[in-house]
Amino acid sequence: MTLFSEFKHNITVKKLISDGDRILIAVSGGVDSMVLLDMLSRLRKDNKLQLSAIHVQHHLRSDAEEDAFLVKSFCEENEINFHRVDLNPELKLKNQSIEAWARTERYSYFNELKEKIGADIIMTAHHGDDQVETILMHISEGSGLDGLMGIREKIKNTIRPLLPFSKIEIQDYAKSNNIPFRQDSTNTDISHPRNFLRHEVIPNWKKQNPNLNSSVQQLTKNINEISDILDYTLNTLAKRVVGETDKGNIILKLDEFTDEPDVLKAHVLKHVLNDIQWRKYHWKIVNDLIEKGKTGSIIAIGDYDILKNRNTLIIQNNTIINNTHYKIRQGKKVESNFFTFDWQTKKKYVFNSNKDIEMIDAKSLLGSIELRPWKEGDYFQPLGMKGHKKISDYLTDIKMDSFSKNSQYVIALNDEVYWVCGQRISDKIKITPESTQFAELSFTSTVG
Repeated sequence: MTLFSEFKHNITVKKLISDGDRILIAVSGGVDSMVLLDMLSRLRKDNKLQLSAIHVQHHLRSDAEEDAFLVKSFCEENEINFHRVDLNPELKLKNQSIEAWARTERYSYFNELKEKIGADIIMTAHHGDDQVETILMHISEGSGLDGLMGIREKIKNTIRPLLPFSKIEIQDYAKSNNIPFRQDSTNTDISHPRNFLRHEVIPNWKKQNPNLNSSVQQLTKNINEISDILDYTLNTLAKRVVGETDKGNIILKLDEFTDEPDVLKAHVLKHVLNDIQWRKYHWKIVNDLIEKGKTGSIIAIGDYDILKNRNTLIIQNNTIINNTHYKIRQGKKVESNFFTFDWQTKKKYVFNSNKDIEMIDAKSLLGSIELRPWKEGDYFQPLGMKGHKKISDYLTDIKMDSFSKNSQYVIALNDEVYWVCGQRISDKIKITPESTQFAELSFTSTVG
């Protein structure tokens, strides 16, 4: 079979595309992406495909503009929609490698354009030799299971249909079909680890093992199967040990683990935080927090803060912060992304055991009342007590965790608090035998 026949067979058998798909193809101008673009162009009519190409100009080589010209010309000749993105290397963070920066920027623009033009799929031209390089790079970096899974043929809407094929097969296709392409001169610089593997290690290894690509493909298949088993185990375990606070934060109940090895605790946490990229040092700080951390210890991973609170870990998204102050009055309802507050008059007293709802003497809460997060210096007279107590001391006494403290709202006039929402009212607004007018306060959290 020819490469084109095998390519067509592979995407058909694996159902990588459907008739009528709108495909956005990442095209650098190199041989791999130009061959992918050509084969998709040949498939277009039979499969009713709508093709668009995106070329990223990184501005890292003096001759890179010729790459863009080649891709644009090919697209115009073949009636393929062409899009170009220009990056600015000066915006790279100081501690970020040029490769990591470029990859992050590329995929950000790929996804942005996909949404803009309504594409169904993003395709890249990674092939079997790229897979070998990636696995060896990850091994050299001491990667874990995720690294040995390698490049995935399909992740969500991103597809890499050339993974089953070798670089030589792609080059032979380009030669046989007169496909124009550009050579990236930086790919020959063996001071870069990936280029060293590509030019010095892998060719010699293939002399000893001509089936290296297929061996690595089998390895990644085996690792992916093990990963599926681990995911199933973690899902099952998470049902028992993962919960949620009344503030909407995630809880990992460490004391619910029984005979499972300690390392599973960190794996469950990683499983829960599945939207962040897990780094090697994350394992160390998580294990240290679990094994040695004291109550109140906090670490940060990505967009999450993780708090050790006795026999639990509490996970909070640190991008969700609400410090808004609200002026409130009877009859006014407050709704936010974080909570719903209501203050309504009632004709008679009705007992309610729900701690998020309090009945009060309507005449006792007057003035310029605010609903806001508590602050240092706040105080109140807890229901049933004669003296005053600082809110900070009260929250400590009820053993409230740090995250819940940070999101605790109060009803207050200046520094005096009348309700620690969802916890306790002030003795000054309680219903007494002399009360003739009643009001109901309610505060329901919707997110932590």
